[in-house]
Amino acid sequence: MSKIPEAYYFYKSHLLKVQKEKEALKKKYEGKISGLNQEISYLKEQIEAQNTMIANSIQYVKKLEKEVQHMGEHLEDKETESSLNATSE
Repeated sequence: MSKIPEAYYFYKSHLLKVQKEKEALKKKYEGKISGLNQEISYLKEQIEAQNTMIANSIQYVKKLEKEVQHMGEHLEDKETESSLNATSE
């Protein structure tokens, strides 16, 4: 039987060490990616909520604009009626 060279054992142990390091780095990387994905999801939710608030605010402002316009028209009508009543007396 031939003897296995010492270099084989050295490279084998070195290879195992490198594989363990690679696996540890992979887990660390996957953990960071997972954290970033969670943060991105949270930010997406925040942006969607802000967009909804902005859309609701715009609708509310448009509604108020119409109400103010309607009140202005109503006041003009009242002023016209009162001026007509004053001139007819």
